[in-house]
Parts: sequence; structure tokens; C-alpha cells
Amino acid sequence: MSATAPEPADSGDSHRTLYFIVGAVVIVLAIIGLITYSGKKIDEASQQKAQQLTVALTAAGLNAPHQDILTRSLGNDGGAVCDNPANALGRATLLDQMTNGADFVGRRPVIVDSRVLVGEALILQVYCPEELEEFKDKFDDLKTDDVIKD
Repeated sequence: MSATAPEPADSGDSHRTLYFIVGAVVIVLAIIGLITYSGKKIDEASQQKAQQLTVALTAAGLNAPHQDILTRSLGNDGGAVCDNPANALGRATLLDQMTNGADFVGRRPVIVDSRVLVGEALILQVYCPEELEEFKDKFDDLKTDDVIKD
């Protein structure tokens, strides 16, 4: 008696249909995503606020980034800077950056220049002035001095 090998149950055609359906769904979702995407649009208000911030930064003696960078990153509402500027995480992150640069045991806070906080305060003043007072309340107690040489 000789046994013959059984034929495979499916020849791959059923999987081809499944792959076609999944591919079509992915393409449709990509098209819907592209149509409904609403990226930051550069408008007159965002350009005007970026210009106002550039003037304020220059008047304070700070280097101002290019207008396009300010317009794209801050938009017309201040972006992430105005979301919650004086929250605990933002304060902790800022204080963590005001150290001597050591990585582990020798790390300690340092006295920073008073101009370090001016940049964020100017952004808040231009984009969301209602948040400025809370920011000042949280960071006015820091000990600063003129330590950056001009």
C-alpha cells in the first residue's frame, strides 16, 4: 500500500485577499489622515507675535532665533510654553538645568545669570500675559547674579 501526501488545504489565494483588504484599509486611513491633518498654519497673528518677541528679545540683549522658527514653534498661542509654564514639572526641569554640569556625585546647583529666566518671561509676556505673574511668583525666589560676561 502506498500512501500519497495530502494536498495543502489552502493554496495561498485566501491570504492574498486578506492582504489586499488590509492594504486597502491602510491606504484609505492614510488618505483620511492627510486630508484631516491640521498642522500649525502660519498666519498674520503668529508672524506679528514672532516679530514682537524678536524685538523684545533683542531689546533685552538676548539672541533671537529666526522668525520662521518662532512662528512654527510658538504659533499664535505660545505653544507648549504657555500650556502650563509654572507647573511643578516645568520648575523641576528648569532647576535641574541650573547645575554645575557634573553628572553624578559632584552635581550641585549654581547661581545663574538673571538673563536665563528673561527669555521665557518674554515669551509669556508676548503670547500669554495672564501666565506671566504666576511664572514670576514661582521663580522670583531664585538667587541670580550677573555671571555671564558680555
